[in-house]
Amino acid sequence: MSGIYLLACMLCLAVGSSLGVILEGNYNVTSVCTLVKAGTQLGSIVSCDYYYVCTPNGPVQTYCQKGYSYDYKAQTCSPSSQVQCYYGSQEPCAEVTGEGWVPVANTCNQWIYCKNGVAGGRGTCGDLTFSVQLQRCTAEKCNVLAGSEGVTLNNICQVVPPNIYFGDPFNCTKYQYCYPDGSYASGDCTTTAFIVSSQQCGYDTNGACDRIQQGGLSESCDKVGEIRGDPNVCGNYQVCNGNTYDLKSCPSGQYFNVATTSCLPRLQAVPEPGCNRCQYATTTFVNAISNDNCNTYYYCSNGVNGNVTTCPENFFFNELQQGCVPYRGLQNYGTVYPACAGAVAPATTPAPPTSTVDPNAPTESTGTTDPDVKTESTATPDPEAITKSTVTTESG
Repeated sequence: MSGIYLLACMLCLAVGSSLGVILEGNYNVTSVCTLVKAGTQLGSIVSCDYYYVCTPNGPVQTYCQKGYSYDYKAQTCSPSSQVQCYYGSQEPCAEVTGEGWVPVANTCNQWIYCKNGVAGGRGTCGDLTFSVQLQRCTAEKCNVLAGSEGVTLNNICQVVPPNIYFGDPFNCTKYQYCYPDGSYASGDCTTTAFIVSSQQCGYDTNGACDRIQQGGLSESCDKVGEIRGDPNVCGNYQVCNGNTYDLKSCPSGQYFNVATTSCLPRLQAVPEPGCNRCQYATTTFVNAISNDNCNTYYYCSNGVNGNVTTCPENFFFNELQQGCVPYRGLQNYGTVYPACAGAVAPATTPAPPTSTVDPNAPTESTGTTDPDVKTESTATPDPEAITKSTVTTESG
């Protein structure tokens, strides 16, 4: 996503119970709440009458009093005439005096012309973005989600308040930032993690990276009950509710098995290709999912996987032995170890050497990482060092 996110409110009435997974169209409120510090408020794309307060137990829907609308940038409820919010409004021009333009809700490029509180016509900026603040089309590209129906979140900065750092659902070292004008930026920590609770860079301890899962935008679907594995977290799976996919989790220690569409113990499951097999791992190195030659693996640190490494020619990675071994044992390994189910040795593989390679002593020429060698951690940056100047802005 590019360019396209605390005042106490004595006027708001809170719903006194936390909620489960909450979806508004393609906007997964529950998932986005895992990216921000507890207490942060998120806007709704269904109505201006309420918002969500993120808590450790999930988002809590909270209503403004009658006549007030939620201003997600200020994180407070204000008189509706003072808030630029049009979600769910039947008369978006009602608060416009004189001439002006308002956006069509759930779009980033469409506008409505208003005169003295009455709608006078609609238009579009094409593939560019309409800015209600600037009252014109801007040079920023509008990333319209093809095939989207109903309410649509086109830009995370439409719901997350500006001027705060928040996490990324796919990369634990990445942080995101929204400017007051709605523009988006991101950057990367030089340490192992961005810590959501402190909004600073640090290290992956005490579950700091547990948020890495399905992202804030949920894909659309139409086959109710359709089940698929999660491409990022092996212990998660997704179920179609007829509109979008709901995120589900297997019991602790289990992965979603794509062969049977059920949850099985980690070492018995055929996981979704690409998911993180460091989850629940008790070893330092694990097989990357490979149904071809089973010759790739990566290093695990507190549940986070490093870069994929490939074994030397004529060797595959044996997670149980924690090293690369000759292909002659692959057929049996693939049978009992589903991460490499169906993998076979290359057809051109010559006869294996007579002596087994020590899995804990890969040669320098192979480029295989020694599991016993730990890299030196990068020092934690100064918490104050993350400034606007260090953020990489994604241009339109």
